Amino acid sequence: MLQSIHVENVALIKKLDIDLSPAFCAFTGDTGAGKSIIIDSIGVLCGGKVSKDLIRNGEDYLVVEGMFSNVGERACEKCTELGINVDDEGLYISRTVKSDGKGVVRIGGKQVPLSILKELSPLLINIHGQHDNQELLIKEKHRKLLDFYAENHDIYSEYSAHFSEYCAIKRELDEINIDESQKLRRIEMLKFQINDISSLKLKEGEEEKLLEEKKKLLNIEKLAKNSAIVSESLYGAGSSACDCIERAIDALRALSKISDDYNEHIDALTDIKSALIDIAETVNDGSYEEYSNPTQVLDKIENRLDEISKAKRKYGSDINDVLNFLDEAKKELDDLENFDRLSETLRKKLSECGERVKAAGAKLSDSRIKAADILKNSIEKQLKYLDMSGVKFKVNIISKPFSKDGADDVEFFIMTNAGEGYSPLSKTASGGELSRIMLAIKSVIAEKDGVDTLIFDEVDTGISGKTSRKIGLMMGEISKVSQVLCVTHSAQICSVADSHYLVSKSTMDDRTTTSVNLLSYDERINETARIIAGINVTEASADAAKELIDSKSL
Repeated sequence: MLQSIHVENVALIKKLDIDLSPAFCAFTGDTGAGKSIIIDSIGVLCGGKVSKDLIRNGEDYLVVEGMFSNVGERACEKCTELGINVDDEGLYISRTVKSDGKGVVRIGGKQVPLSILKELSPLLINIHGQHDNQELLIKEKHRKLLDFYAENHDIYSEYSAHFSEYCAIKRELDEINIDESQKLRRIEMLKFQINDISSLKLKEGEEEKLLEEKKKLLNIEKLAKNSAIVSESLYGAGSSACDCIERAIDALRALSKISDDYNEHIDALTDIKSALIDIAETVNDGSYEEYSNPTQVLDKIENRLDEISKAKRKYGSDINDVLNFLDEAKKELDDLENFDRLSETLRKKLSECGERVKAAGAKLSDSRIKAADILKNSIEKQLKYLDMSGVKFKVNIISKPFSKDGADDVEFFIMTNAGEGYSPLSKTASGGELSRIMLAIKSVIAEKDGVDTLIFDEVDTGISGKTSRKIGLMMGEISKVSQVLCVTHSAQICSVADSHYLVSKSTMDDRTTTSVNLLSYDERINETARIIAGINVTEASADAAKELIDSKSL
């Protein structure tokens, strides 16, 4: 559950800290006081989009922090999957957004991408506003709701894996199923390409070696001249470096007869002489004197590099790419020349996989059909409680060709008046009906949802009196499973809450600021009476408010 929230620089909020009850929390206040800002702040914490207008005027950033305690099993599993630690105190989440759009997200003290927050937050908080009711009008959402209620995750995953495999085999089979003339043309093309590349007998690293040798041949005169200078200077006859060192060694030997201190110098100069001889011989070996005709050798290198260049233009950016092209061409040629064998193998695999898809699909359909009947009865029971006893609900399931989501077309139907027949929910339900249907669905699936906190933002709009009271009592029942936060204008709803928060705004130093305060028992009576009376709180409205608060029933 959301234990506490800290908000800075969000719209009218300068700085705000709210400690929340673990059960049913109601938020009320005058229109424009900032109730929607509280929901927007929680939306920021859930990874929602932040517009520049949401940042308080005159500030260049906003911050929303939340502390979650008693984190649910599904959320904990997701945290483990994402490498996020949930300690004994709970889970801390913070999000900072600057006016330039840049921001930082931290979960459990670890900085993470915004995408991670968006992936985790639906398991912690679900926000339901008036516009969210419209999701019930989207037919594609109905199948997902039914699968969720039926707890079809494992069955659906099994089906999805088989269907994906089936599609992959089908694509492979379609790719090789070309007409005979096209196949023959392709075989001839592949043979030409294979022979074209194979005849070159390319080797990895060959081009680099040729370019290095070409560079030396183009500079062969300079190489020969300078190699001779190095060899002569170090080890030539007369006054070379080695001759000078040899004379120094002879002198040191004479000195060593006088003192042993000179012996180490003899050894050092001897090592230096050997190193100089190695250098002279190595340089001399690279003088390219073995090339009797360097021009002829250079022509051969140029011709070979030209062959390699042509191959690269046709088959790849370097020799490795060309050789990879050759391997792939050989494989494709083998497949085409053994088409009948490969086709038969794929057809057999496709048939076997198709049977697995049918079996998994049938299992998924059976689960949906069973769950649909239970869901229908449960929702109708809740609708009756919400003063919609004449409304009938049905999950319409029609078989369809196998697709990525199974072999069932799922749509919610409703009958608002006896004898008129069922019609798609999207074509018959009014705003008030949708609010109650949505609440009925949430109350039915709350235990299976596993979400720690449910937020209802003015879902009671257009509903009043006894029905509003029932909505409040239903939210109270949901709060026994998940924490419930509700923004409402209804006295019948807020009076049922375990905790009542007043959202208000004030002006100081020509700046408007929104604040949120947890109300005491007497303050709750006064606020509830204000909602009932409208303008002036009367003794009668205060008595009515007290009765509503004291009596958690109809």
